[in-house]
Amino acid sequence: MGQAKQRAAARAGVHAEIDARLRGLGIDTTQFGFFDQPAFAAEEGRDGTFLDQYALWVQSRPRTAEYDERVRAIVPRLAEFLADLFEREDMQRSCVHVSSMMQRILDRLGVWSFGLKGSMIAEVASEDLWRGQSMCDLSDFPGAELGHAWVVAPPFVIVDGTIRLQNPVGDPMNSYTPAIVAVEHTTMVKPTIDDVVSAQLRARIARDEGREDSQLHHRLVPNLKDFSRNFPSSEIRYGELVLRYVPAGARISDVGLEQINGAGEKLRGDEVWNDHVAPAFADFIV
Repeated sequence: MGQAKQRAAARAGVHAEIDARLRGLGIDTTQFGFFDQPAFAAEEGRDGTFLDQYALWVQSRPRTAEYDERVRAIVPRLAEFLADLFEREDMQRSCVHVSSMMQRILDRLGVWSFGLKGSMIAEVASEDLWRGQSMCDLSDFPGAELGHAWVVAPPFVIVDGTIRLQNPVGDPMNSYTPAIVAVEHTTMVKPTIDDVVSAQLRARIARDEGREDSQLHHRLVPNLKDFSRNFPSSEIRYGELVLRYVPAGARISDVGLEQINGAGEKLRGDEVWNDHVAPAFADFIV
């Protein structure tokens, strides 16, 4: 058996094990978005990491060539569609809204997906450009979601529809930034303190503690190493631009599509679906 077949067999074994466990809890895994089912929510209430099981189930799910072609026809187009929409409405830094909506939309289009949250680092070394969306940072206001959020929709291992919305208009980094990120293959990397903890927060902690800690990222995110075993950090290159994605947890909106950004003045979930996505993707709705 070749390596590709061995990997596929290993994934199938993992998937069967997780599927049996979920079904044993009374969860119907044939339904898209089964994380909304009462049995799943009850287990998640007992185990704060239980959402990882959904992500692992989707990641290990056996796929056909026909299914993968459907995903390839939908996912990059949807990511760019949402990026264009949010850019037209001048909604910068909308990674949480876009990634949350994308997962719920993909359920309606017959594509399995899940979200990840963590850090995203962009660097163009030749121009001395570095931008970081760190999961550990100083917060602008209480309750702010730090870091970055993106989507996994196998065979795509990273789908980022807001990459070009992260920096302000006129930022020199923008000329190196792709319209979206939708990739099936990446280079696995080991997360560093620079990936995980902002320079400002490192400086504050070093001042308060009277020392610098090279392992601070593991102290602040104690589950980082364990989570990385199933969801490794990745590096992608676009010409001179290097992107590093460092996940630290699964993320799925706890409200339905219509309620996402429900308090916002524009681009609420119901508006995005009814006025924009549903007409444009009518042929794919299941």
